[in-house]
Amino acid sequence: MPREPWSISPTRLRAYATCPLQYRLRYVEKLPTVYSPASLVGQAVHSALEGYFLEKRRAGREISSDSAVKAFDDTWSFHLPTGVSSGVEVAAFDSAYESGRRILQLYLEEVAPRVRPHLVEHRFRFSVPGVKVQVVGTADLIDQNGVVIDHKTSLAAYPESYPHRDLQLCCYAIGYATFKAGSRIRPGQLPALFFVPDVRVDVLVRAEIPFVQQLGHSYDREDLEEFLRRTARIVAGIEAEEFDAFWKVLGHDPDARVCSRCSYGQVCPSSLVCQDLGEHHRQDRDNEK
Repeated sequence: MPREPWSISPTRLRAYATCPLQYRLRYVEKLPTVYSPASLVGQAVHSALEGYFLEKRRAGREISSDSAVKAFDDTWSFHLPTGVSSGVEVAAFDSAYESGRRILQLYLEEVAPRVRPHLVEHRFRFSVPGVKVQVVGTADLIDQNGVVIDHKTSLAAYPESYPHRDLQLCCYAIGYATFKAGSRIRPGQLPALFFVPDVRVDVLVRAEIPFVQQLGHSYDREDLEEFLRRTARIVAGIEAEEFDAFWKVLGHDPDARVCSRCSYGQVCPSSLVCQDLGEHHRQDRDNEK
């Protein structure tokens, strides 16, 4: 039997929930991450906004966005894959860079000035009832109203249900609730619902006409119970070394977009990035029914 992990991060929970095979490649086999244009935009925007809100919190006032734009450029240059050589690949990264920079500047001009940061990159730890693994992670941003804010980048708007079903975001909310509740949490229990904050996802959409989509959610008892069930299943799956590709898991459709957003989409043996390969996998899955 594999050794039980002492802790698990929200990122690992989300990775396994997205695709167990992606989890294996990243955390078990430890394959190096190769950024795609989309994932590099996400990393660069995250670095830019992290620095911006940290500086704004320290200053206690509105600040220039110049350092955030520079952080975007620095992160892009540092992580840009060295093997990019074909005209198609170069064009894809160039296009992503331009659209990423545009949407970042739009966010810094229209949304960021209204955000009053309370905590930035806030570390948390909490125990999950019935699971022998603690969740340890870092929440990107909590504003002075106590709302947990996460940032995503995308080529299209997110579904309205996203905040309701995202495990990572729920971890952030429970982590902050644990911090607020302190010693008032009963041993072996999650914080009372009273302490669990509202959450918001700011989606920086890199469309032809860029825009920022804001999706909010207030958790209820059913949300927390579903979180417990999903976390228990994921930890059990990791311990049992169940690492099938997501499209082989009951109830999942073979959506090639999942593979296109994955760092291993071009090297994974079960990737659906290529249309022909995706059709082959669909047929395999149908034959297994």
